[in-house]
Amino acid sequence: MSRIADMQRFMREVQVEAKKVVWPDRKETAQTTLMVVVMVLVISLFLWLIDSSLSWLVQKVI
Repeated sequence: MSRIADMQRFMREVQVEAKKVVWPDRKETAQTTLMVVVMVLVISLFLWLIDSSLSWLVQKVI
């Protein structure tokens, strides 16, 4: 096969696969975004506490 024929076949396959994509609705997107924001805040708080604790401990040792 030629490169052009390969590219045309690839583009047809891309179109077929793109039609199978199911996009989330607005509610699902908002819920997922909220979960991500909450998890980022929780992990940030946890890491801040660990960092502060270790910093305090190092200051006491020094």
